[in-house]
Amino acid sequence: MVTIKKRGVPMTVSVISRKDAVSTTWSGGTTTEFYLFPRDGSYKERRFDLRISSATVDLEASDFTLLPDYQRIITPLEGGFTLTYKETGEKVTLAPLEEDFFDGAYHTHSIGKAIDFNVMYKKGMHAAYSVINASKKFGLADFRFLYVPFIDAKDLTGSTLNEHSLTRDTLYVSDDRSDAFVLALKKPVSLIYVSVRKA
Repeated sequence: MVTIKKRGVPMTVSVISRKDAVSTTWSGGTTTEFYLFPRDGSYKERRFDLRISSATVDLEASDFTLLPDYQRIITPLEGGFTLTYKETGEKVTLAPLEEDFFDGAYHTHSIGKAIDFNVMYKKGMHAAYSVINASKKFGLADFRFLYVPFIDAKDLTGSTLNEHSLTRDTLYVSDDRSDAFVLALKKPVSLIYVSVRKA
């Protein structure tokens, strides 16, 4: 993880690439934890308020881990899948960067191989997801995340967040409400923006 500070401005952005994040195995593939809050929390022990991760779904069919105290957002980065929620009977098919919000308590069955992007947040918190493809100054939130998916380096040339060059498969984090969070894109590539507010 790299922390960037801009001279003369009270602004800090943490930059976390996949190679610098922690990866572990799960029953359907591997998962990479980019961000966990609080920082001394534990996903395994379910001691966290907020988690940003990316998983590979290597099996054609798999069942998600139950997380009854959390809400979730999920989107494929590559590939795609169809999710079925046992509790509601709802079936949702997602292509890359299409998202779904769902209750972590739902028994969720997935069909399809993919690399996905996950947001897990404690019930009572509020999260928003959007795909950004133009320069933007983001509004205030307790947590702001910009994720750069698998984009060719040449298409990111000259694009910055808070004057720091964008890199593929990297999460940019601002968890200070006073910080600026300014995106400048040279080309209209598609990036994921997530904001989270505490209860």
